[in-house]
Amino acid sequence: MESLLTVAELGLSLLLIVFWGFISVVVVEAWRRRHSNVPVETVTTLEDPTSLKQVPCPHISDPADKYLSLIVPAFNEEQRLPAALEETMDYLQGRASRDKNFSYEVVIVDDGSVDGTKRVAFDFVRKYTVDNIRFIPLGRIKGKEKL
Repeated sequence: MESLLTVAELGLSLLLIVFWGFISVVVVEAWRRRHSNVPVETVTTLEDPTSLKQVPCPHISDPADKYLSLIVPAFNEEQRLPAALEETMDYLQGRASRDKNFSYEVVIVDDGSVDGTKRVAFDFVRKYTVDNIRFIPLGRIKGKEKL
């Protein structure tokens, strides 16, 4: 009977060791993924269509220099984008003129459009400057793909 109890205790001990080993691997992998500084895909510069110079693109971990960042996802929005951006910019400029502490940027992210979305976006960047409107072309359709 004693040897049977010892075998059960040994089995239970082995099971606990395997369980804690598994938990340790999961925790270490989660920590590694969370603290990994390797970006999946980053855009480091934007093109200023007025001067055709490259303008640095802020990184997500950079301190905020704008009060509001409005992200506009776009895919084949050539027809709808002009009216939406005109109304948005009218509001944002009005608010900025009333409140001197209010700063903003509109970031248009093109998801591989095949129409004139890029041209429309660049027209707005030229009109309102790259400081207020930024355009990021992703180049190929990504959709809701997880990065």
